[in-house]
Amino acid sequence: MEKKRLLLTIVTPEKTVLSERPVDAVTIPAFGGEMGVLPGHASFAAQLKEGVMHYRDGHHREIFAVLSGFAEIHRDKVLVLAEAAELSKEVNEERARQAYQKAKESLAIRGADLDLDEANAALRRAAVRMKVAEFRRKHKQ
Repeated sequence: MEKKRLLLTIVTPEKTVLSERPVDAVTIPAFGGEMGVLPGHASFAAQLKEGVMHYRDGHHREIFAVLSGFAEIHRDKVLVLAEAAELSKEVNEERARQAYQKAKESLAIRGADLDLDEANAALRRAAVRMKVAEFRRKHKQ
């Protein structure tokens, strides 16, 4: 008997990152907490927050930085509609570190023209990208 798998699709406004990739399990950064999805999962929709998303395919594990959006799980298909999604190997650790520092400095200065929500979002995005880059470095992906 063939093992059941999920079909994972990740789409951003700019591109399709993955298209119906067969995987064994997916973990998404939902607003209510990290959510694991296995074949046979109940149909579900979840709002995503900035965070780390990963899938497992056998012994291979791939990790992404996901910057908010939605996920729909239905009949062993996982559709992720994200504002942005970067594969770990696409994340430039130095640029992420610089963006993090710049966002922290913007928040510290708090000028009159600072959009506080946007500055906090930039800080969270940079932190996620740094976490993904660190994972890649530790696991040599």
